[in-house]
Amino acid sequence: MTGPDPLRTELCDLAEAVTPVDLYERSLHRSRRIGRREAAVGTGAALVALGLLGSGLWHLPSAGPAMDRDAVAAPASALAEAPAAGEAPPAAGPLDRPEATRASHPDRPRPASTAPQARSTSLGDLPGQVFYEDKSADRRLVRLTHEGDADTVLSAQHSTVGVSLDGSRIAYVTDGTLMVVSTAGGEPEQVYPGTASAEQAPAWSPDGAQLLIDAAEPGVLDVATGRITPLPSGLDGQNYRWSGDGSTLVYATPECGLEVAGATALSGTPVPDQSGTDGPAACRPVSVDATGDLVTVQLQPSAAAKPTEAPADAVLDTVTGDIVDLPVSGKIIGAVFDANGNLLVRSVRDGKTRLWLFAPDFTLLLRAREPAALNGLDLLAYTR
Repeated sequence: MTGPDPLRTELCDLAEAVTPVDLYERSLHRSRRIGRREAAVGTGAALVALGLLGSGLWHLPSAGPAMDRDAVAAPASALAEAPAAGEAPPAAGPLDRPEATRASHPDRPRPASTAPQARSTSLGDLPGQVFYEDKSADRRLVRLTHEGDADTVLSAQHSTVGVSLDGSRIAYVTDGTLMVVSTAGGEPEQVYPGTASAEQAPAWSPDGAQLLIDAAEPGVLDVATGRITPLPSGLDGQNYRWSGDGSTLVYATPECGLEVAGATALSGTPVPDQSGTDGPAACRPVSVDATGDLVTVQLQPSAAAKPTEAPADAVLDTVTGDIVDLPVSGKIIGAVFDANGNLLVRSVRDGKTRLWLFAPDFTLLLRAREPAALNGLDLLAYTR
């Protein structure tokens, strides 16, 4: 008969000490998560969501074939890895997530400290499409032409709106109905039979096949079939936005903190040190760069009163939590990324409004006077 094994004894003691604490913490986290969400989601919807998660039907979309990946200067952020075959997936829930683990990028290009020389000062050299919204009673959407005119692309009344990343389609919510219409004209089409909330602007996936909306709960809508897949309960937030390559989701928590989630994540990672975002003023990420490393937000105190109405006025680094200093003269009154990570900034100084286009490495591609026809409109989107 052999004597007691010291290693086995120590492992048993360790297991007895750890297991009760671990189970208690997980139970506490789960009860808190359920308590927050049960008022908004019925039992049947929760069971459906769990079934979809177990089957792996929910995922962030990959970028479409039109994506120009050569134009992206910054590398993609480190994303949560999927569990290996045979391994149990990590426990979901906003309180179960690890501390911020996203990779830092010390070699990432930074803006110049002073305004650089622009490659062009002609509005006609501005690539892509620029969209503006009239927040008056008209609620019209216009597109800036190369001739400097404001071409109306949507005149229907709406409470919230989203432009596809290629600028070809507009999704909007009117009286709880989600509609899609071509920017070239034509009849709008209802793409979701249920009720869509105006609290979440329709966010297009990079390939244009899906829309992130808020129905009974936030979910990903297949535009062709009308089928919606709820987001994981651990992605508890509002104002969701996709990165240009579809690898990352950026959103605001109910407490107005920003979080980032990778393509396979069941919960988000908080953006560190958001002390400079002035609380409620950062409740609505407006647009995200190609990889999810940068996001445009609202920082002015006046934006806190109506966070769903005010355009972005700053760029936030989601890896560090720092506000990016842009070499722009005047006051920033709009900032949006396109799918490739190019940044369009709108500023005003001495009553004159200008557009600044920065490449992903912050090279100043264009600085041009904005046409007077766009005065009083808000910068909404910049697309391919």
